[in-house]
Amino acid sequence: MSGLAARRAALTALRAVEDDGAYSNLVVPDAVGVLPEVRDRAFASHLAYDTLRWHGTLVWALELVLDRPLDAVEAPLARVLRLGALQLLRSAVPAHAAISTSVDLARTAVPRSRSEGAARFANGVLRALARTELSYPDDPAERLALETAHPVWQIAEVRDQLGDEAESALHADNDPPGLTLRALGDRDGLVTELQAQGHEADAGTWAPEAIRVPGADPRALAAVSEGRAVPQDEASMFVVHSMGVRPGDRTLDLCAGPGGKSTHLAQLGADVVSIELHPHRAELIRSLAERLGVRVDVVLGDARDVDVGDGYDQVLVDAPCTDLGTGRRRPEVRWRRTPTDVAALSELQRELLLAGASRVAPGGRLTYSVCTWTGPETDGVVEVIADRPGWTQRSRRQLWPHRDATDGMFVASFQRDE
Repeated sequence: MSGLAARRAALTALRAVEDDGAYSNLVVPDAVGVLPEVRDRAFASHLAYDTLRWHGTLVWALELVLDRPLDAVEAPLARVLRLGALQLLRSAVPAHAAISTSVDLARTAVPRSRSEGAARFANGVLRALARTELSYPDDPAERLALETAHPVWQIAEVRDQLGDEAESALHADNDPPGLTLRALGDRDGLVTELQAQGHEADAGTWAPEAIRVPGADPRALAAVSEGRAVPQDEASMFVVHSMGVRPGDRTLDLCAGPGGKSTHLAQLGADVVSIELHPHRAELIRSLAERLGVRVDVVLGDARDVDVGDGYDQVLVDAPCTDLGTGRRRPEVRWRRTPTDVAALSELQRELLLAGASRVAPGGRLTYSVCTWTGPETDGVVEVIADRPGWTQRSRRQLWPHRDATDGMFVASFQRDE
């Protein structure tokens, strides 16, 4: 029965991601946290994350044995089929267990009057899949898309960026990221504390505050609950250090929610004003700053035109983006985004970057960051500053999971002439 409970927990997380638009890294821990056994929580997490990650491959495989597109199957039952297919194709779960538990789940996925029909349908589809020998398409891009769990258009984008390294990057995008903490005090002392608690903890690479604690649950760490550390990927910490901020710098953070970079800047001694468009994200910044004991002045409004003055020593434009660089922790994002999103977001990013540039004092610095790797959102955006007289580029870098063991973050910094 515990195996069925784990699968139900995974379905709860999948429903929140797919029906409510939630992020998996937020809802999966909550959904599986109700399970009493560590083993069941780990199994349910694996099922949820991998069903999201391998969405395209699972749909392709199921449609080989279905008589209709999978999206023509009602959503709750289609989720059960994908969960079952994941177990058949990408796990060590015996086929009979994957199929029988999926049949049980199918009975409760639809109204009671149709439960037995749904069970028979799931049984037939998954048994047919278990008997099918899969053969990937001959087209190299389509094959790589199915082998690495990415849409074909993203395969082309990564190849444009990395050439022969593309396949390594795509596979690394599927590796579990593990937990990274930003220490707010003695980093080495906190590493020792975590090790004494039985965690595999080590100092990070890209920031002096970073600690890598693979396998740890941040909700169970005293350092997090007591405000001595905050979960944050090293790529985000790298962005802040790329700014070269100094204590007392008058600093503006555009699009600042949920507040990781703003509070990090305040931790380094900057005088921080944070702009956030959405009220609930603005409240997250205030809450985090209070919990961490740092001061951040939060302003609600559109960063392109809200009145916060100008003459800032530092301006950070951490712009909304496709978030494709978060694929290790939010695998569903790759299936939510389209090339149309890239075009729309890159236009918004240019507007935000120009708005940020207008608020930089002579001699001040402008930093642009996005957690993605598409060309139009990265190099394509910063060219509006790189080509502008009166600005000097200080740095430009794209971080990649396969090279840097971080999120896929792009960051570029410029200095305004005196």
